[in-house]
Amino acid sequence: MLYSHIGMARNNNNTPPSNSGSSKGDLENLTARFEKLKLVNMAMWTFIKEKFEITEEQLIERYKEIDMIDGSSDGKLKVGIKKCTKCGKTLNPKFEKCAYCGAVKSFGTIFEAI
Repeated sequence: MLYSHIGMARNNNNTPPSNSGSSKGDLENLTARFEKLKLVNMAMWTFIKEKFEITEEQLIERYKEIDMIDGSSDGKLKVGIKKCTKCGKTLNPKFEKCAYCGAVKSFGTIFEAI
């Protein structure tokens, strides 16, 4: 199954990484997750490229367009300040609900929910 191949990062003796909270352990876990995401993205890209005959130049151009959505060509997508649709207060991006009225946040795209 695909998920078992790209699932939890494992160390050399095939056990899950410790959750000790250490900075080194956190960095190793993030690095492993990043490498797996690169592999998954590369696999998806090969399917898309073959199916839709899209060139790497077109992919790079689209990347640049999306990078400029927030007004800055910096390789990041900054999320702007969001207001609660129910009470109008500023939403904390760390929480799924408004801290003031409890309304569940709505998202314009799936990428805003990540």
